[in-house]
Amino acid sequence: MTSRAQSRFGRLAPSLVFAAFLAMAGCATGPASPPAPISSGKPRVDPGKSGQQAGLEEPTSLHANGMEIDANGMPVPMAGEFTPEFLEGKDLVRAGVLLPFSHPNSGVRAEAEGMLAGIEMALFDHAPDSFVILPKDTAGSRSKTVEVAEQARAEGAEFFLGPLFGSSVAALNEDRFLAGMPIIGFSNDRDVAGGNTFLASISPEEEVAALVEYAVNNGFRQFAYFGPQSALGMRIETALQFEASQQGGIVVASGFYPDGSGSPTSEAEYLATSINNASEFGGPVAVLIPERGTQLRKVAPLLAYYDMNRETKLMGLSGWNDPSVWREPSLKDAWFVAPPKTDLDAFETRYRRIYGRAPTSLAAQAYDAAALAISLSADGELEREELMAEDGFVGLNGLFRFVADGTAERKLSIYQISPTEGARLIKPGEMAFQPDIG
Repeated sequence: MTSRAQSRFGRLAPSLVFAAFLAMAGCATGPASPPAPISSGKPRVDPGKSGQQAGLEEPTSLHANGMEIDANGMPVPMAGEFTPEFLEGKDLVRAGVLLPFSHPNSGVRAEAEGMLAGIEMALFDHAPDSFVILPKDTAGSRSKTVEVAEQARAEGAEFFLGPLFGSSVAALNEDRFLAGMPIIGFSNDRDVAGGNTFLASISPEEEVAALVEYAVNNGFRQFAYFGPQSALGMRIETALQFEASQQGGIVVASGFYPDGSGSPTSEAEYLATSINNASEFGGPVAVLIPERGTQLRKVAPLLAYYDMNRETKLMGLSGWNDPSVWREPSLKDAWFVAPPKTDLDAFETRYRRIYGRAPTSLAAQAYDAAALAISLSADGELEREELMAEDGFVGLNGLFRFVADGTAERKLSIYQISPTEGARLIKPGEMAFQPDIG
C-alpha cells in the first residue's frame, strides 16, 4: 500500500499544472486587492475582531462544483446529500472545505479565499468529475465550525480539508457526530493532531530541526535564540533546545523580548554580552531569529551593533523566504530553511496569472492537501493507512509524510542570503525518507 500511495500522488507533479491554465483562467474569480497573509511569525490562533476594518467586502464568489450560493457568496445549506444536477446517478466523493470566509479579520478572510483558490486549482488539475467540494464558512468560531461540519457531513462529506485554527480542529475532534471522519487541517498547533486528524501545516519544530542538523553538520555546536516572548516564540526556543541537545550541541543563551517590540535594544545587548561571555565553550555560535519582514529588518542588525564579537551565523525560518529582507546587510550569508523554491515559484507565477494577485501564505499547502486527498480517495474513501504511507508524497512544498501523531514530517531546503544575488540554495531537500527501523 505504501508504494502505491506514493506513486499515485507522484503523478501529481507540479510540472503538470501548467496544462490547465488557459481553461481555468476563464472561470477564476477573486477580490481585486491583494490579500494580506496571516502567518506573520505569531501562533496561528483566531485573532478575533481586533483586525476588523470598515468597508471590507466579504468573499464574493465561492466555486462549489455547482452548489447554489447566496448573496454573500456562501453555499446554501442542502437537504440530504449534495449532488450537482449534471452528476446525478454518479458515485461521488464529497469533501467538506472548512475555512473562515467571513472572519472579522480581513487578513484571515483573504487567507481563506487564497486557500480555497489553491484547493480549486488542485481540483481542476487532478480531480475527476466525481470529486465534489462543499465549502463551508467556519467564521473562525468553534461552535460555527462544528455546525457547518455537521451540515457538510449531512450533505455527504466523507472527510474535511480544514479548519485553519487549532481551536476549531479541537472542536471537531470533540464532536461525537463527526467521530472517525478524516480531517486534514491547517493548524500549526501539534496538540490537536492525532487519531484521524492530520495537519498539513509546516511546523516550526520541523524547520528548527532541519536548521540545527545542517548547522551541526557544518561545524556549529553552540546555538542562541533571539526572538519574541510569545507562545510561538517559546515553542521555537524549546525546539532549539531540544534539537541542539539531540545533535550533541548546546544553547548558550536565549534573549526574549516583548512580542511586537520594534527595537528590543536592551534584550539585544543582553544576548550579545551573554554570547561573548560563553567563550569557554569555544567555536562559532548559530543565532536563530524567528522573525520576518519589517520586524526582522529592525531586529537583525542589533546584535552586531552591541559588539557581539564571537563568530556567529544568523539563522531564520521560512518567514525569511522574502526578497524584501534579503538586502538587509546584517543578513549577509545568513541561512534560512524553507520548502523547495522551484515548484513554489512556478505555482506563484501561475496563481498570479489566474487570479491577478500573489498567493496567500497557505495557498500552496491547501493545494497539496487537496491534491493528496483527491489521489487517495480515488477508490471511494480516504483511509488512515494510506495517509500514513511510509514513503510519503511529493507536493509543491516538497516531500512530506504524515506520522503517527498526525503531524507532517517534511524534507526542507536550506538557503543562504546574498544581498546582491538573493537566496542561494545550499542544501536541497532530500527526495526520500529513511525507512523506519523497529
